[in-house]
Amino acid sequence: MLTFKRFSSNYSIYKKIALQLIVFFIAIYIIFQLLIITNFFSKDTLNVIHAHSVKLNILLIFTLFFIFLYIVNRINKWFVNPLKQLKDSINNDSDIHINDNIHDDDISDVFKSYQRMIKKVADKDSQINLKISTLTQEKQAVMHQQQLTSSIFNNSQDGIILLDKNGIITRVNPMFCHLIGIKYENIIHQPLINFINIPAFKKIKASLSHELNSTHQWQGEFNIQHVINKNNIPLYVKINKLIDNKNKDIQYSIIATDLTTIKEIDRLVHINHHDPLTELPNRTALINRLNDELNIQLTTHHKFAVLFIDLDNFKVINDNYGHQMGDKVLKITAHKLRNSVKKSDMIARLAGDEFIAIINPATEHSAVVQTCRRILKILQQPITIDKHHLTINASIGCYYAHPNKQQTIDEILCQADIAMYQAKIAGKGCIVECNSF
Repeated sequence: MLTFKRFSSNYSIYKKIALQLIVFFIAIYIIFQLLIITNFFSKDTLNVIHAHSVKLNILLIFTLFFIFLYIVNRINKWFVNPLKQLKDSINNDSDIHINDNIHDDDISDVFKSYQRMIKKVADKDSQINLKISTLTQEKQAVMHQQQLTSSIFNNSQDGIILLDKNGIITRVNPMFCHLIGIKYENIIHQPLINFINIPAFKKIKASLSHELNSTHQWQGEFNIQHVINKNNIPLYVKINKLIDNKNKDIQYSIIATDLTTIKEIDRLVHINHHDPLTELPNRTALINRLNDELNIQLTTHHKFAVLFIDLDNFKVINDNYGHQMGDKVLKITAHKLRNSVKKSDMIARLAGDEFIAIINPATEHSAVVQTCRRILKILQQPITIDKHHLTINASIGCYYAHPNKQQTIDEILCQADIAMYQAKIAGKGCIVECNSF
């Protein structure tokens, strides 16, 4: 209902409405007069209008007044009251920061404040949208990073395990499950100790604990056993101890690389470069070593000595005791030769009962001669095999490879071989130098 207080508080807007209505009805009146002047109405109609002009004017005024009240009431209901509520909200709500206060004597302030509020809300909306966009991009980046990390974890060619502080498996990738031949559901949330070789673990336990406590990391080789076929799998393992700075929670990450292929390659290389009977380097490894020595000699200008060692009367052992006994003698001889020279020197089996020793560097003549004598002395020590007491001897031919002389590997071996045969001719069990030091 329209009250005087409401009417007076919104006088300015009602005044504007009333003036507009008056102008509207004056226009209607002028149009009506023009219709009369232009004889739009019949004479009878005009007579009736003139006869009742006072009543018609009164009726018109009351009609206009009631129309005015109705329009004001509609405006009050549809516009003024909601705007007044908006005005009160703007004045009282601390969350809407409008600097000026809105007064009751002018409803137009509501519109102005409403416009300012709309603009401010729009600005805030824009800022919120920008923040949401930024957060969305950051969230997408984090999700992408998580997906990438998960993809790397699941598709890694290395076995990856995460343990809690008690050694319980909290996460494991498919590769580790494949390595030990066990399903994911049978390994997750289980102690890792259940799936590793206990005796092998005991050998590294002390060093592992020490390194993890001191440096928070450990790495080394470790063998595990396949659950199904029981084959040993060599692994290169890297363990990191992870400590959360906030809650001091401890976790362990383990990355295990399968060395089976690498070990197999190493085994094949070893077979290709070593004698299967004595485990000494074979002719292939010898040629490679001599080639390296000659290349190094171009820069160091050091001389080295090549000793051609041949066992004396070895054929007698094979003939009297059999080839199995001869093989055992060759194994023992190889062991003795390895212990007769420095680790940096090389002992190789050339063929049959022929061996080659490379002494590098050969810094002094007396040192080379002393090494040759030591070899002969050690080889002359009696051997006992299956209650058989055997004594063997050897002849040694020595060749000095000088840095300034052009020489091939075949020439070096040939000269050492000639010196060895000269030693046999001289009476066996002696040393012959092919050239001067």
